[in-house]
Amino acid sequence: MGNLINNMRRNQWRLFTLFIASLWLSACQPTADQSELKSNPNDPHAAKTALASITFEQPFSQEVYIWQRQWRPANQIALAQSQSAFQGLRILALQAYPKPNGADIWFEVAVNHAWLQADPRPKILVVRLDGQFTHLNDEEVIHKISQVLANWQAKGTHIVGVEIDHDSASSKLPAYREFLKKLKAHLPTQLKLSITALPAWLSSADFPILLTTIDELVLQIHSVSDPRHGLFDEIKGWQWVEQLSRISTVPYLIALPAYGSAVISTASGYRVESETPLRNQLPSATAVKELMADPKVLQTFVQRLQNQTDAKLKGIIWFRLPLEGDKRVWPLNTLIAVAQQGELAAKIELMISSDNNATNQAQLTAENTLKSHKMPQSQLFQLSLINRGNIAGELPVLLSLAGHACSGYDAQNGYRVIQKDGLLTWQSQAETTAALTSIEAAPRTNMMSVLQPNRETQKYMLNPNGQKVIGWARCESLYLQGIYAP
Repeated sequence: MGNLINNMRRNQWRLFTLFIASLWLSACQPTADQSELKSNPNDPHAAKTALASITFEQPFSQEVYIWQRQWRPANQIALAQSQSAFQGLRILALQAYPKPNGADIWFEVAVNHAWLQADPRPKILVVRLDGQFTHLNDEEVIHKISQVLANWQAKGTHIVGVEIDHDSASSKLPAYREFLKKLKAHLPTQLKLSITALPAWLSSADFPILLTTIDELVLQIHSVSDPRHGLFDEIKGWQWVEQLSRISTVPYLIALPAYGSAVISTASGYRVESETPLRNQLPSATAVKELMADPKVLQTFVQRLQNQTDAKLKGIIWFRLPLEGDKRVWPLNTLIAVAQQGELAAKIELMISSDNNATNQAQLTAENTLKSHKMPQSQLFQLSLINRGNIAGELPVLLSLAGHACSGYDAQNGYRVIQKDGLLTWQSQAETTAALTSIEAAPRTNMMSVLQPNRETQKYMLNPNGQKVIGWARCESLYLQGIYAP
């Protein structure tokens, strides 16, 4: 028995010695680098170590609203051209308006499902419930939404969520929360529920509990709350973003403007005209002021948002997708440049087009054709300014042209023409005196709202892709000598 115990003790000592030696040898081995770990993907230890060394960051998303109530071929073109710049689509599908007699008006947008299905981006169906509703008929609204969802599903259009756009009064947020709870219970579980939010809600005691009923929030920081501050106030906008960052318990995005509106002054106040014409319905309108979001201001704001450290901030949604022919929205190339931090510049050029009578020339005999080459013919030239850039630019103050044998000329659209020493000079008749008068008459506190370019689309600006005829001249030849910008 004693020999057995002694043998066991010797074996234990040997095992302990071997254990210490193995620890010393492993400590002397070099640490495996990441390339070695990646080269052995089947090694569980290596895979676990590699994953632990990588930090996954949620990409900053940029999405865009499709807000047209009538779809046309321009929608298909804009969808195709915007795919590389924006990662998601939010599509107006259903809109409800209150009626004085209590019967709500519902409008379902006839979207083109074939065009949507050809677009691979994630899609969210948007339901607009007018903010003038005194109360929501929960059952009716949920029934209408369910019908649209079933219609889209039958058409084969896949969506990832539903967004409710309802500008509720802050005092009615508890009732709105109850509606959202009911809607969430009726939605398919795979669909996320998003809502838009007004900055005024951020100070409401009922706002935090509202967040418990949704999956995602979209903060709208664009509107005309005061015509002097335009469509977008970057200082207030950033304050609202920081305020939401402190209180939000759900992921959120920021809705930014890429559009313009008109502010119509009346005897009883002002009205905002954006997508629906109003001025013909307001006989007492005394003044109309066009407002447009400034691309440069928004580009700086986007850069600031991208540097925001709040993990709940998921990105931006632009309002709205530009279509060809829409005069109250940035061109698509402007929106893409702002979103991608590209160059923003106006490129105003003079286009001179001549009006030769080709039919008469074709009827000339060979002899008359030869004579016409020897004897210069008078031509009617039309002068137009065109902006080939991606932001609005100020119209040139002076345009100097060399004209030969000019028998007539005239200017229009804010210009006058002077002939001197063989030159025709088109000179802008900008209403400097009127502008100075309005500035001097404005209270000192309103001075910046008068002067800052993002407050109003000025009369002597040319929008991207815009064209303005400034006059004509009948000459044998006409060449641009110089163009002088302000």
